[in-house]
Amino acid sequence: MKLNEKLLRIQKEMAQNVPADILNAFGQSLHELIARNLENYALKVGDIAPDFILPDVNGLPVSLYDTLKYNAVILSFFRGNWCPFCMAELAHYQEAINNNIVDSATVIAISPQTIHFNHEISKQNNLEFRILSDQGNKTADKYGLVFTLQENIRDIYKNMGADLELFNNDKTYKLPIPATYLIDKNKKIVFASVSTNYMERTDVCDIKL
Repeated sequence: MKLNEKLLRIQKEMAQNVPADILNAFGQSLHELIARNLENYALKVGDIAPDFILPDVNGLPVSLYDTLKYNAVILSFFRGNWCPFCMAELAHYQEAINNNIVDSATVIAISPQTIHFNHEISKQNNLEFRILSDQGNKTADKYGLVFTLQENIRDIYKNMGADLELFNNDKTYKLPIPATYLIDKNKKIVFASVSTNYMERTDVCDIKL
């Protein structure tokens, strides 16, 4: 099943199981964010990808530029393990690795979550690629991806299990908009897919490796 089909299935399940007032609040929140054209601030094809050194699920530092010495990198920014669309995307990457479409060494996923929560999803889902913790969204900010979740939606998130202060150990309610980049060994972005709509993600088969 293609990633888009999985994401559509999640949307249908939400429409059936989530109360209408909450769905309306989510829809309004997303509509407001989309109207701000957040993608315009993100790095694009042709830009040089900023380096970073972030801890993986074991607390070990990972450098983008060191990794690029050996292979190109598919870099994915996701919101957190509380987001079903993000979880579907991570599972999609693992399926691609299992099917030898991509190598685990080429995939790096970044979230603002603490190491603890990244380790949790990696272990529970048998993910073989690196997941890094970008607490405070400092790296995501370098890529032009950060926004602040609206105040009127925060309690709804929390009541549905997405306590961002807990997951991110951060009270700012900042998140990255989902983004996927392919960065070549010369540190240049050669593919970019950025969307404020968190229900949209890039299928790895659409990335020209």
